[in-house]
Amino acid sequence: MKNYKNISFLLILILLAIRPIHLVAQDYLYTKDNEVLNVKITEFNQKNIEYNIEGSTKVLSKNINEIALIINNRGRIILPEELESEDRELAINEYLNGKKISSKYDLLVYKQPIEVIRCNISYESDEIVNFKTIKSGDSQTENKKNLLMILYVNGNHKLLTTPSDVTLSLLKKKIQEKSDDGNSSIIPSTPQQVIKLSESEMQSYSKKATLKVDGFSNFLNLIANKELSSEEKDKVIEQAVKLFTPNATIQVSFRKADGTITVATRKIEEYLKKLKLSKYNSVRIEWSDIQYIGNLKQESDGNYYGIITGQQRFSGYTKNGKVSYSDIVKKDVKVMITTYKKTIDAIENQQWEVFLGNIGIVEDK
Repeated sequence: MKNYKNISFLLILILLAIRPIHLVAQDYLYTKDNEVLNVKITEFNQKNIEYNIEGSTKVLSKNINEIALIINNRGRIILPEELESEDRELAINEYLNGKKISSKYDLLVYKQPIEVIRCNISYESDEIVNFKTIKSGDSQTENKKNLLMILYVNGNHKLLTTPSDVTLSLLKKKIQEKSDDGNSSIIPSTPQQVIKLSESEMQSYSKKATLKVDGFSNFLNLIANKELSSEEKDKVIEQAVKLFTPNATIQVSFRKADGTITVATRKIEEYLKKLKLSKYNSVRIEWSDIQYIGNLKQESDGNYYGIITGQQRFSGYTKNGKVSYSDIVKKDVKVMITTYKKTIDAIENQQWEVFLGNIGIVEDK
């Protein structure tokens, strides 16, 4: 137990410089039976979604076929057909990690035809909404009977119809076109402000990213260690989460009794909390063959991105020390190197830091 504590202490010291990044998502789940659930989604599975009702820790689930749409407190929408498509992981990533749909304006969605306008709402009642349009600057009043939805600048929303009365894929498409993502003029391009890493810096931060993957593996073993107390494990989870970008996810696989494999996508913190309650007496998680796929590349936002691949061996042991379950999974880990401002002796300096992103399964063995 002492060795585990020493490992934990050393890793925590290494990571003290990392800023904590926590975003608590709130999700609104609309069912095909016109039920609206105010929830926090904990897991996207292949056939269902797990969640907690607000104010409760009890895990509930809803079959994807029962769901009409899900929208979060940043105005991001995900539809059931997206969760059953080949691009499901991209859709989940956009839903979990995408920034607020509109950070400057309110959005009004009209019924017939479906169209979206940007505006600033000045007054609202149960029947009408007063607003000033962004395009013309005119003040207008609209009856809510003519609207499908209102997306507010603070991320909240009102769905003014039942999901069955609207083509949801078209609704999402129209909203996306008027979002911050859909209009490049809202996001100013400032290439002159982009700071580049030198070759030696690139090598240094690349190495740091691989060390963080290895450090994450050590954290996993600590969290699953039955000899550590619940409080000690919570501290390790807190430090492990700091390795990642906000709302990063991890894919995990389960081998059923009939030999079939199920893959689930979980948020990092939720995954770690489940690992903490592992049914195995002890767990060993090892990463090997850790290497980059290609080179780190700088994108238009000034950040550097890359992908690390490696083999993860998971072994769960019984009280007698026998292997109860074991698998080897090839996984990809997204990496982001980004800048932040740090004040030292009243002087503001630009610093670089490495964060891990989504971890996805490439191959089960």
